Amino acid sequence: MTMSAPLSGIKAAESRLAKAVAAYIPELGLNRQSVEAGAYSLGFGDGERDLIAPHGAPDIAAILWRGHDEVLLTPETAESLAGMKIREKIGYLLNLRLDEAAQDEKLAKRLMGFFALPQNAALYHRLLWETAGTIWRLAGDKALDENHYSKRLIVSGIITTAMMTRLSRGRDAQLEQIDRNIEQVMQFEKFKAKLPVKPEEIALNLARTLGRLRFGHDAA
Repeated sequence: MTMSAPLSGIKAAESRLAKAVAAYIPELGLNRQSVEAGAYSLGFGDGERDLIAPHGAPDIAAILWRGHDEVLLTPETAESLAGMKIREKIGYLLNLRLDEAAQDEKLAKRLMGFFALPQNAALYHRLLWETAGTIWRLAGDKALDENHYSKRLIVSGIITTAMMTRLSRGRDAQLEQIDRNIEQVMQFEKFKAKLPVKPEEIALNLARTLGRLRFGHDAA
């Protein structure tokens, strides 16, 4: 037997449990109570529930978030991206991902509220980074220098602010904000390209100077 069969079974069980829990989140929030209610509705015992989501609510949040990312990876999405410029691809993928997440606005608000809790910040940043990386990869970005990180930070910020805009002001406001944010990024890149020294080079040189002052040699 190959490893794909059990792994596929676990993924299917994760999806089933997350969807079951999601039905209770709008009223109960994402917490132990909603996780237990979702598991009970499927007839899962405590052992099965804990095997699928050993950390409880954070595991369910991650499964739901990554489930929304799946819309980015469909053949239909790849077909839609064909022929687009990179700027158009980024905008299209951002709006597609946010539309998927906001289908159930009550659930989306509860999920974002969960991620806003201090104890969940690290998980949220990790998931954001994964999504941003997927978006840039699908847009055709192959940067391996410092731009690899700066681009993902930018998209992570756009996802967060655009989702808050969507949930408070609607889809039209989301579309407008993403267009404006991408335009601002493009203008900054044009400005940066004209500089004799790039901002990241200034930061690196500053770090080296501070390292010499403190330790008598370049900082690692």
